[in-house]
Amino acid sequence: MDVSVKLDTSKFERAAAELKKQLPYASSVALNNVAFRIRGEERSAMGRVFKNPAKLTLNSVLVKKATKCSGIAKIFIRDQATNGTAPSKYLAPSVIDVKRNDKRFERALQHMGVLPSGMYVVHGKAARLNKHGNISAATYKKILAELRAGSGSGQDKKGKYFVGKVNGVLGVWKRAGSKRRPTVKPILIFLRGKPDYKKRFPFLRIAEGIARRHLPIELNKAMDHAIATAKRP
Repeated sequence: MDVSVKLDTSKFERAAAELKKQLPYASSVALNNVAFRIRGEERSAMGRVFKNPAKLTLNSVLVKKATKCSGIAKIFIRDQATNGTAPSKYLAPSVIDVKRNDKRFERALQHMGVLPSGMYVVHGKAARLNKHGNISAATYKKILAELRAGSGSGQDKKGKYFVGKVNGVLGVWKRAGSKRRPTVKPILIFLRGKPDYKKRFPFLRIAEGIARRHLPIELNKAMDHAIATAKRP
């Protein structure tokens, strides 16, 4: 006598098909939730690492959302800027521990022939800095305009700014004092050798940590929601 036992797997097959159908959508939702969580934490970290970061810096972390087709969400630092240097360039030394790129102001001075080859610009003691620790764009423009008017040398007595060597220090100086007691103040100093910046913004470590902790949780939540709300025949 034989006894046959048959397992009805149709329910499991339908459930598996439903899971497979909903997975691309759930994955994109989970990836995007994690990506925006990373962006928020990167912005918070910038506020802790950098002193009074500019709005451009705080808003520089962007997200390219995942879709059902792509299955990839990207978190990146903005590589364009309307004025000045793009955040991806000036933040690179703090993120990946590399020497900084030449600044636009430095390239302008080089083009004028007043910044010697192999030398770079740093703030002088008398430089007026904004709350972000930088010389304003308006000041840079004014300096360049006056240097161009005076051919970059200290011979033009009408301009406040000039390039010259004072007490053996080469840089951009600002005239001050009175006619009887003239003096100069160091605004920008020219140094030989490109300045180095130590890596201090753990952009990659923050992103990897959040993805590792939250992606499985977000995927489970997205799958549960997708299956619960799926349209059934």
